Amino acid sequence: MKFCSECGSAVSLQAVQGDHRKRFVCSDCGTTYYDNPRVLVATYVCVGKKILWIKRGIAPAQGSWAIPGGYMESDETPEDAASRELREETGVEVQSDKMMLVSVSSILHMSQTHLVFRCHLDTTPETTCTDEAVDFGWYTNDDLPWADLAFKSIEPQIRQVYRWLDSGNYGIRIGVVDQDRSHYKNYPLAK
Repeated sequence: MKFCSECGSAVSLQAVQGDHRKRFVCSDCGTTYYDNPRVLVATYVCVGKKILWIKRGIAPAQGSWAIPGGYMESDETPEDAASRELREETGVEVQSDKMMLVSVSSILHMSQTHLVFRCHLDTTPETTCTDEAVDFGWYTNDDLPWADLAFKSIEPQIRQVYRWLDSGNYGIRIGVVDQDRSHYKNYPLAK
């Protein structure tokens, strides 16, 4: 960052009183800029033992399989964002109050926080191809094209969600993903 978005003056890294790290601060108007993680949401849409997968039509990982998701907007709750992203990418309508948290992940090397949800439907909905989702598949654990997953670092999470689907005993995963591996802890949900 070189210039202030408020007044256009130069910014520089400075110690900010009461803060634990240096921040970009405008030399004229004093605006302080914080570099916080971006929030992404995604949804496992479940029908029986199958999960909805999209073949990505855009980068990153174009042509690979992923679950629907994207960036949260400032005026949305995480559940609203997950519902919107699902609708935008697939045409599938699921109300935000049907979204249940699956995991919270800190993606340190990308400065992102991922909030992943699941929802359960009684019947397989119709899907609509978009620029972001050029194909769809409803896969069980056994027939998911594991070699063609978009984001290999989340494979342990995917396998856990399928185990939860099989058992009917769900939980929430809290963890960290760095460039080399992921570290998660599962928290079972009370019955």
